[in-house]
Amino acid sequence: MNKIKLYTILTYAGTLPFISCAILPYANLPNLPFLGSFDRIAAVYALVIVSFMAGTHWGNYLVMEDESPINLFLSSNVVAIVAWLVFLSTGIEATLWVSVIAFLFLLWVDHKLFKANLITRYYFIIRCNATVIVVVSLLITLVAL
Repeated sequence: MNKIKLYTILTYAGTLPFISCAILPYANLPNLPFLGSFDRIAAVYALVIVSFMAGTHWGNYLVMEDESPINLFLSSNVVAIVAWLVFLSTGIEATLWVSVIAFLFLLWVDHKLFKANLITRYYFIIRCNATVIVVVSLLITLVAL
């Protein structure tokens, strides 16, 4: 399978849990058996994906340290650690809000990388689309609280 097609499919597939957690509470489903409430599922999944996306930036740092317009080592670690600390020390609502901010921050970092010609236009467009889907889904989840 073509690498571009694969990461496109995986990126959009990764948004499906966010969409589900945003929509299913409005279908009178308060939770998923054995997994819990949709807001908690969304918060935990958001933390996983924030950490994953931050990890991709850390990987980019290892490859393009001297070329990057931003310190990817620092930014990737700070965003992941802050997101997890908020989850551990506060509630679901704060975690969802911090996740929204984290996804927007990670997109801003990707914008910087795109402007520096360190990531492709196609990848950046996919990231923009996925971030919009995720952020809107998280905001819908927050409204349902």
